[in-house]
Amino acid sequence: MRRKTAVSLLLLILSAGLLFSAASPERAKPTPVVADSATSLAKGNENEEVTVSEILYSLGNLYTYLDQYYLWDIDSKQMQTDMVKAMVTALGDRYSYYITPDKAEEFKENSEGDYVGIGTYLTKMNTDYIDPENPETYMVVITSPFPGGPADRAGIRARDMISHVNGEDVSELTANEASRLIRGTEGEPLTLTVHRGDSVFDITLTPERVTTPTTAKQLLDGNVGYLAVWTFTSHTYENFQRDLAELLESGATSLILDLRNNGGGYVDEAIKMANAFLSGGNILTVHYKNTNQTRTFTASPETIVPESMPVAILVNAGTASSSEIFTAAMKENGRATVVGCTTFGKGVMQSEIPYLGGYLCIVTSSYTTPLGNDIHEVGITADVEVSPEDYSDEDLKAYEAFMKTDRITEYREANPEYSKENILAFAEENRDSGVPESLLCLLMRNEYIYALDYEDRPIADPDFDTALNVAIGVVRNESVSSR
Repeated sequence: MRRKTAVSLLLLILSAGLLFSAASPERAKPTPVVADSATSLAKGNENEEVTVSEILYSLGNLYTYLDQYYLWDIDSKQMQTDMVKAMVTALGDRYSYYITPDKAEEFKENSEGDYVGIGTYLTKMNTDYIDPENPETYMVVITSPFPGGPADRAGIRARDMISHVNGEDVSELTANEASRLIRGTEGEPLTLTVHRGDSVFDITLTPERVTTPTTAKQLLDGNVGYLAVWTFTSHTYENFQRDLAELLESGATSLILDLRNNGGGYVDEAIKMANAFLSGGNILTVHYKNTNQTRTFTASPETIVPESMPVAILVNAGTASSSEIFTAAMKENGRATVVGCTTFGKGVMQSEIPYLGGYLCIVTSSYTTPLGNDIHEVGITADVEVSPEDYSDEDLKAYEAFMKTDRITEYREANPEYSKENILAFAEENRDSGVPESLLCLLMRNEYIYALDYEDRPIADPDFDTALNVAIGVVRNESVSSR
């Protein structure tokens, strides 16, 4: 409500430039309001734009009035924050926003990939869906520890559940609140109450500065290198170089880059990655409000990936921003085959500007691809189309009902070995559930994978990933068809 009120106030000021009377209120009647002769309203045209000086003058008068007549004390710091948010919101652009001071540190950490914590990916369900009989609905569930991080070194595993942090119950906390609590303070010991199967025990560890993993690699079928890029932080290119070198040393003769659900990040990192493959040609052209500032980025002649190495890029509707810049550069320079479905379509860039303890993130430029295409709200089409599964309402209803049963856990306990045969057998056994076979396989596969220790988990699984299977055929120059 506060945000809506601030926006309404600002719009009122901008359109009417109201100046409140200095007269004192009488018997609780509203203070008379008169129009400022310097505003557009006084000129008789409500649609005429106002100048910056008129806006500032009106805001100053409004604050003076509130300061004089509002019954209680004014939190001027909060007013300032809300007014900045309102001004940016009034732009009507979903890619322009203000990060408030209380969220600035978390925003910076997420952008750079460095933060103080215990080094884990974790999840926590919405508190509206707590089921007292199911601990996973109210505890923090560890998805995976970062290799070598404090949690990993302390023996925390995937699927461990956390009920308390330094004795504080996490059940009523939101996911963000629980995450901040578990991050702790650098150098100060943190005690987690861990639930693992039927065991409950405490683990004490010390938060430290850790780096969020941005890439992962795996060698498939002997010589196909698979490299997933999850986001573009300030460490992505460094991690990419390391993983690529290890794949090449392991004998990879082709490469699949997985950018599915990569929402972007630092453009510079995407440009560096494109330079690793391209020995020439344009990468992108950036356009600014001042047309004289237009800049084209061209690939350097030095590459670190053999030019003869076949490359495929996996994309989907979640591939956006910097990952689209990289994909378009590779596709339009003829360096890679794009496999999947049309990407998100974000063809604008934001600048992050420190402001009043927070960050202003506003759109300052757009870009076009090497061939001059504007992909904004259009996206990049795949060279080889692999459509995502389309589930009907009936399928989803069957899925919801199925997830209320214990069939998945019971099957894994009875058949503990992670294998393609066991997964297919599970799908056959539960054919009567009404859940599509492909979804049953995916659910069972995930159950097996998250039950494995982190170091034993496969990064990629072609058996139940149609798009990846197609990409393998592409880099091997096998005949593939659109699906």
